[in-house]
Amino acid sequence: MAANTPSFTKIPILDYSLSTSPTTKLQFLSDLRNALINVGFFYLINAPISPETQQNVIQKGMEIFDLPLEKKLEIEMINSKHFLGYSQLGAEITARKQDYREQFDAGPGEPLYRNIRGPNQWPDEDAIPGFRQAMESYLAEISPVSDAFRGLISEALDLPPTALDPYFDDPQQLKMKLIKYPPPESSAGETQGVGPHKDSEFLTFLLQATPHPGLEVQNKSGDWIAAAPVDNSLVVNIGRALEAMTGGVCVATTHRVSLVPRNFVDPTGASLGARFSIPVFLGMGLDLSGDQITLQIPPQIKELIRDDQVRSDAEATFNRIFSGRTGEGTLLHRVISHQDVGRRWYPELLDFALQQQQQGTGG
Repeated sequence: MAANTPSFTKIPILDYSLSTSPTTKLQFLSDLRNALINVGFFYLINAPISPETQQNVIQKGMEIFDLPLEKKLEIEMINSKHFLGYSQLGAEITARKQDYREQFDAGPGEPLYRNIRGPNQWPDEDAIPGFRQAMESYLAEISPVSDAFRGLISEALDLPPTALDPYFDDPQQLKMKLIKYPPPESSAGETQGVGPHKDSEFLTFLLQATPHPGLEVQNKSGDWIAAAPVDNSLVVNIGRALEAMTGGVCVATTHRVSLVPRNFVDPTGASLGARFSIPVFLGMGLDLSGDQITLQIPPQIKELIRDDQVRSDAEATFNRIFSGRTGEGTLLHRVISHQDVGRRWYPELLDFALQQQQQGTGG
């Protein structure tokens, strides 16, 4: 966190269109630098994703959860060693607790960790016409945005625009989730939609597909700041990988989804139904290791981080993420999150990961 800067109390809004004009780009980079260093989250408005593409992915993303259970189980994630496909309610674990959500994961002769990439499990076209096209169209339009942010983040840190390019595969690694959070069964207490965590990848681009509140971001004072949906926006947040490789300059911020009953009704008290969201995760090259990272943050940027604990945590995270290949760490994370898939396809790795977690060394 920048010296003498109080904890943030709201999520900044950045206008992507400012980054495309020479007359406004410097303002965008200044706003981005503040978000990277002091918050770790921001709303991105006016990203070049067509309303039709966005509406289609939302519509088809909702429809897949309405399929009969037997149709969804035909593409269940446990059938895929690539962690792609449908997950039943409560199948994923975050912060060692079950998440109350259904989801569908999709993405675009080698080491084991290469198995995290593979063919998608698409539902029967007759059961949900146009689903695959809607997913692929959305990924095709968000890909240039995620690609551009490698250069924009570099420039915001006073680095050459191509400084981060060597750390990504070509094509870059994108993974999309379709997530449904049903209304909680109990009107008392709070249900974990997804528990407090930091994303492990480089960047996350989240489309909040319905008007529900519930996404919350924790500031340095420990307060939870609401990140309610904003029209025409994506929520972008920093992952642990970016924080680690910048020595804590870019901050990965803890966040969660709260399913308190009030988040499922509008101001008049009418039900909003289920909450839907669509995150896309930008990952780094699977074969990347620490000895390949030569990123040198300029002194004037490093000077903005005077918190020794931040630097220490970033260094520890760097050593953990990049001690081997990044793909190895990603696979361990997936095995822990989806233990049913891990038990079927990677039982020895799951046992190892659980042991590491019990010892307090897991991510």
